[in-house]
Amino acid sequence: MTERWLILCDEAELAVECARATDRVGVDAEPAIDPRPLSRARSALEDGDRVAVALAGPPPEDALVALADAARERGVTVPLATVAERETAERARCVGLDLGLAAVTEVEPLVSVIALLAAGAEHPWTASTRALTALDRVRLGADATIAGRGGGRLGRADDGMLSWSSQRSASERPIGDPRAVGQALRALREATEAAPPSRAVIEGVDRRAVQDVIFGPPRALSDPASKAALAPYGVPLPIEELCSSPSRAASEAAGIGFPVRISLASPDLRIWDHPDLAVDGVDNAARVRDVYRQIMTLATERQPEARLLGVHVTATTTAQARLRVTARPLAGDRALAEIAFADPHGRAAGDATYTVLPAGPEALERVLARLDGAPLLLGGGPAQRKATVQAIADVLLRLAAFVDDHRAEVERVELHPLCLLLGGAMEVREACVSVGDAFLRGLESPRPYDRT
Repeated sequence: MTERWLILCDEAELAVECARATDRVGVDAEPAIDPRPLSRARSALEDGDRVAVALAGPPPEDALVALADAARERGVTVPLATVAERETAERARCVGLDLGLAAVTEVEPLVSVIALLAAGAEHPWTASTRALTALDRVRLGADATIAGRGGGRLGRADDGMLSWSSQRSASERPIGDPRAVGQALRALREATEAAPPSRAVIEGVDRRAVQDVIFGPPRALSDPASKAALAPYGVPLPIEELCSSPSRAASEAAGIGFPVRISLASPDLRIWDHPDLAVDGVDNAARVRDVYRQIMTLATERQPEARLLGVHVTATTTAQARLRVTARPLAGDRALAEIAFADPHGRAAGDATYTVLPAGPEALERVLARLDGAPLLLGGGPAQRKATVQAIADVLLRLAAFVDDHRAEVERVELHPLCLLLGGAMEVREACVSVGDAFLRGLESPRPYDRT
């Protein structure tokens, strides 16, 4: 007699789909509707129940953290399906996997995960696929993810489904259609390999200096102020100077060395929204002064009320890949990050993924591999790939530490772009730190606001 699974759903239609799918594979399950399925799932885990969650709406990430922590404490795997529009479902899947939940985006893979866990499958992604047809393997998506080195056997069952059996038993259990099983195996592998929770720590940071920059009312800091806040954490910044006059810009450019990059510095006109307010390859002092005046005139025409701080004069560097990274505080000393390509093709394609920080190099390599443009980052030989992943991981560790240390004040941080330079170094060309209302709440509190 198998242990009954409780499948918590936020909509009746999902509960009906789960009931049909579990009946088809013969899993003993009880779909139930609950307005707060993630909270109910944590309670069910405390009661010793085997639980899964199916959602039609976007799950709050903090609730996913709490559920993953509860599952880890009990040493169990919780299947999660988010059946929503594509971006929402993919975001929940990525975050869930990196927290250790067996996350998928449809009911059928969810039920395949449940069927494998109910059968007691251990490391089922290593199951032998020798008994499958070539077409089954294509539908399964058998690749390096499904290793075929043991961990049971995959076979054919009735009604076009696959079955699983252990190496010690000839009893076969139906587990679902090949495509659903393939997604289930990959979800179980990624969830199992997810790193345990940790906290990002950077030693020797002058936190008071950071507070002096971010202290104040809700606002989006300018690029210079954002970089000043991030600098104590060792986030890699370019060699650049903020200049408020054409003559100062020409002087600083000569000191840095031509050619240079000239870009507007303004909290109201971001270069990632207005790329024509930056000019690369400026190669002499006269040209620097001309570009300064042109950029300031164009910015004033575009937004007369914009605050114009001057221009950045930056040493010229060549990027082999440009990323956009956005991070915000997440429960449990962690941060939620979106990683996307910042080049025009990447933006047009919506090439992005999500993860939980901090993440070690091995976990981060799996995250980056989700991007369609991953070969731009992970190409080359093993040594180059390792160095690239390590360099990106180091930046994201420092970003996570900044977000965690100042979670009361900082709502989000955007690095756009974070450039991977030729030679493997990293560089944040523009940053934006958005500050929340902690300062105002401190004024309303009977206790004085603590800036330390």
